[in-house]
Amino acid sequence: MKFSMNTITGFIGIALFVAFIGGLAESIGALPFIIIVSIISAMAIYDFVESVRSERK
Repeated sequence: MKFSMNTITGFIGIALFVAFIGGLAESIGALPFIIIVSIISAMAIYDFVESVRSERK
């Protein structure tokens, strides 16, 4: 399986984003903020997966 540079940098970016926002949500600890962070992280991961799929076509 061959990965393009966009896929690799996208994965690194998503990983850093989720780690930063997840840590922020954990340190704040408010349930509404944790829910918002979870939804936004899921949307970002979904968009990344869809862009990788469209790139491979």
